[in-house]
Amino acid sequence: MAPDDVSCPQTPRREIPALAGHTRRDVVVVADRFARFARGDRVLTLSGLLGLLDSGALRASGCHWVVHLGQGIDCTDGDLLEAACDKTEGTVCLADPQAFRQAPERPAIVHKDRPENVLLAGVHSPVPEHCRAELRIHRDNELVLDHHTGEHVQGIVIIEAMRQICIAQFETAVRPGLAPVSYAGVWQRIDLSFEDFLFPLPATVESLILESDLGRDTNLKFRATTAVRQQGRTVATAGIEYSMIAQGRIDTLERRKADQATRAYLG
Repeated sequence: MAPDDVSCPQTPRREIPALAGHTRRDVVVVADRFARFARGDRVLTLSGLLGLLDSGALRASGCHWVVHLGQGIDCTDGDLLEAACDKTEGTVCLADPQAFRQAPERPAIVHKDRPENVLLAGVHSPVPEHCRAELRIHRDNELVLDHHTGEHVQGIVIIEAMRQICIAQFETAVRPGLAPVSYAGVWQRIDLSFEDFLFPLPATVESLILESDLGRDTNLKFRATTAVRQQGRTVATAGIEYSMIAQGRIDTLERRKADQATRAYLG
């Protein structure tokens, strides 16, 4: 199956009728981290939107404002927005009040230590070979903290999201049927193609396992295709070959190779 055959249906937008006598205006709110994307009047930063709500400017505009959540908005931000919207008597509302309440996956599922570095939420495998999730970029993710870019999300985030979907697929769809030992991911090859920009808006990450070799339970091998998609656009695809190796085995292998590297350097 080709990467384009791996598809994640978009969540349909909730129909929200405009208030009587008001003109509906749809806007997106993103974390202040993505301020360069928040240009014009259709994308606002969190602090910018909260400031407008506090000033009463939106309520006095004669518009019915429907706010869609972009990247970097977490549960705490959503609570602030909900409380501010409640004071507008319906002239400002969230398009999907539950969107920010879907928590990111636990760090262990994607082999990370810090929750802000998890890039996936709602991991789901309709069959073990096919896994999909929502892209979820925290405003303090390690990959966006110190990066000069334009309005798009940098490619290293896409690569990490692809790495995480492969690990999440293993841990949630493959791992339950294996012996109770820890595994570490080792990547042998990534054939990556960027096809479009990724912006700090909702997106999906998907993985399809094309081949697997589970004959040795200490070294499980996979070949998969992955894709990141946004509003029907394929942003990037990759063919990935990787192994999930039992932690005890990889610890021994790494120690031996680390000793070899040290001797080669020091003589």
